[in-house]
Amino acid sequence: MKSILQVIIISLILINPIWISAADEATLKNPDGTWKWTNRLINETSLYLLLHAHNPVDWYPWGDEALSRAKKENKPIFLSVGYSTCYWCHVMERKVFSNPDIAKEMNENFINIKIDREERPDLDEIYMTATQLLIQHGGWPNSVFLTPDLKPFYAGTYFPPTDQPHRPGFPTILEAVNDAWKTREAEVIESANKITQFIEVATNKGFTTLIENPIDRSLITDAVEFLKSKYDKAYGGFSTAPKFPSPSNLEFLLREYERQTKFDKPSSEDDSLLQMITHTLDMMAYGGIYDQIGGGFHRYSVDAKWLVPHFEKMLYDNALLAKLYLQTYHITKKPLYRRIAEEIFTFIQREMTHPDGGFYSAIDAETDAEEGKYYVWTEDEIKDVLDKKDVKKFNSIYGIDKGTNFEGKNVLYVPNTHKSETSILTLRSSKEKLLDARNERERPLLDTKILVNWNGLMIDALAYGYQVLEDEQYYTAASEAAQFILDSLTKPDGELWHLSTSNVAKFDGYLDDYAFFIQGLLTLHEASGEEKWLIAAQELTQKMIELFWDDMNGGFFYTKADDKQLIVRTKKPHDSAIPSGNAVAVNTLLILQEKINRLPMKNIEVDYREYAEKTLRSFAQAMDETPSSFMHMLYSLNAYLDSQDVENLPVKDSDTKPSTQPIVTAHANILTISNSSVIYAEIRITIKDGWHINANPTGQENLIPTTISVPDDSSISIYEENYPKGKSVKFEFSPDRLNVYEGMTTFTVKIRPKENITLKKNDQLLLKLNYQACNETMCLLPETLDIPLKIK
Repeated sequence: MKSILQVIIISLILINPIWISAADEATLKNPDGTWKWTNRLINETSLYLLLHAHNPVDWYPWGDEALSRAKKENKPIFLSVGYSTCYWCHVMERKVFSNPDIAKEMNENFINIKIDREERPDLDEIYMTATQLLIQHGGWPNSVFLTPDLKPFYAGTYFPPTDQPHRPGFPTILEAVNDAWKTREAEVIESANKITQFIEVATNKGFTTLIENPIDRSLITDAVEFLKSKYDKAYGGFSTAPKFPSPSNLEFLLREYERQTKFDKPSSEDDSLLQMITHTLDMMAYGGIYDQIGGGFHRYSVDAKWLVPHFEKMLYDNALLAKLYLQTYHITKKPLYRRIAEEIFTFIQREMTHPDGGFYSAIDAETDAEEGKYYVWTEDEIKDVLDKKDVKKFNSIYGIDKGTNFEGKNVLYVPNTHKSETSILTLRSSKEKLLDARNERERPLLDTKILVNWNGLMIDALAYGYQVLEDEQYYTAASEAAQFILDSLTKPDGELWHLSTSNVAKFDGYLDDYAFFIQGLLTLHEASGEEKWLIAAQELTQKMIELFWDDMNGGFFYTKADDKQLIVRTKKPHDSAIPSGNAVAVNTLLILQEKINRLPMKNIEVDYREYAEKTLRSFAQAMDETPSSFMHMLYSLNAYLDSQDVENLPVKDSDTKPSTQPIVTAHANILTISNSSVIYAEIRITIKDGWHINANPTGQENLIPTTISVPDDSSISIYEENYPKGKSVKFEFSPDRLNVYEGMTTFTVKIRPKENITLKKNDQLLLKLNYQACNETMCLLPETLDIPLKIK
């Protein structure tokens, strides 16, 4: 779609070039160092908005004050959308919005509104769709001109401060838009109305269950073939440059690989899918897109080789990729994938975790207006930090000896991927020294927004990490973050807020806040068996349906119905850097229904599977036409079809055998070790849903209590045990109430070495859990479970 302004702007560039010098910070301050200008953004909590609070531009946040003024004065709105870690947003702030001459033109002729896209993803989607319709591409900063009725009529992304070859400067844009509004207002409004109609079709009206579209496996097959056609056999991934991780693509392929190996005979087709996944994960893990020193992935690589990244780090990328590496590790047992997931979690806990639980949103790409400065190295810097004996090996493993690769410096990467993993493990001390040295540098900005949707993704990843790796710290981090959201970002009526910044909760929750957080809660329940997570997930699912469900066409709207400042109510159905809320909602609905069918949940009369099916049907045609935009929906479709396949499978002898999933699992970790070598340890027991073990005490003399002991020949002895109070439950087989443990329970013990025994670091101790497991109808024989405990 072409705007009426395009011809005007081109002609202005040709006949009236405008040259204005870029401003620097010195021009914004008085001689005494105080700011010359302070606008309304100073009262906001968003880091991105606060970065613009001392521009000479008369910025408004989105709200009634700005929108009313635009209508009262009949002025067009200039809407600028970005986020705190956006490199080109920073450039435009410094070179354009800090320029007093440009600001004067903006203030005289426009109402200027600044939006943090992470605070208002609803507005971001609407006006990014407008930009894509108008100029056939998009990006941030997103620069959109609106009528006073909020309808877009011209848009672009980054505009330079002066005219460039084939690219107008922002002053030229301002002059052309102002002229068009003053001399062709009716024509501009007509164009804006048409653009708004296109936005509504693109984001909502094209999706309906009224169109009979099949939801069958042909959609999956076609999507697999599509990804094969886009796959980069040399470096992995599904594009050239720039190259994004695209975890939804890989997770979709992984689920299809698992399905094929489960329901069909193994074939070369299966191997090719797994090869696409593992080759991509290998290349990313060894590339510069991965922070080889500190862990965690950068946003994307600017080349096709995953070598030079755009250096910002986002919470959502690292959540999605940590889980993907763990899922692939679970299948392949390849140590690399475990290492990457563990390093991501270490990075998140070190740099992006709030003291009270919850995870921060992002780390900027630049320091001192220089992208990547914090992360890159010179050969001399490495020599200064590492021991002389380690330098040559480090430089060989991490590509320093191959020459510089980023503006005369080095982005660390692993060029010899096939033989470097063992060597990398031997360089752990060197990496720690370099991380310590890097921590002395000026750090990039940390955006401390706690977003419910992105936190949901990290909770899901950590809880899954606990399932796969059995490391207690991951469950602790996930559960603390989930409890933080339930305590601090849930309203009295059970609805969610979208975010918290500086302990201020803001903005009504969006669809993906609910869907992503529900997913995290369900994974927490699967990992721990704790009923409270399942109850919270079910209650939030009811809220999600109440607030967002489309009764007419199926699927979920992205926003609540009561927001009157949106020109359209969209469904935000496409995957972006994160999966769509509708796609994740389908998956959570299926999981929740499966749990309800399996567990004794009371008073649940809703058929969640029906909501999932209607949502899939609503987007079936779109999945068929543009699979690249619906990969996570296709992932969820595969889950839906899998459940049908399971129902239709013939019963085999093996299917009638009891599940091999253990009824009781236990993990021990050391809380403290005193100077006298007394160990204070915690034992966490997880009990399968539908089962319980006897508490200590049991409540009846003839029952076997749960106890902890050590082998007779152990080097340690237990001298204090602290068992939690059991849950008092009435069972049909007993006239008395019994004390039992269900779900997850934790108790502590104090251990000391036997006489003349000295415990050393890395000693492996053994505890024994003695228990008897029962369900509603039977009790199993008493068992003993070995629990390793390592001295750290």
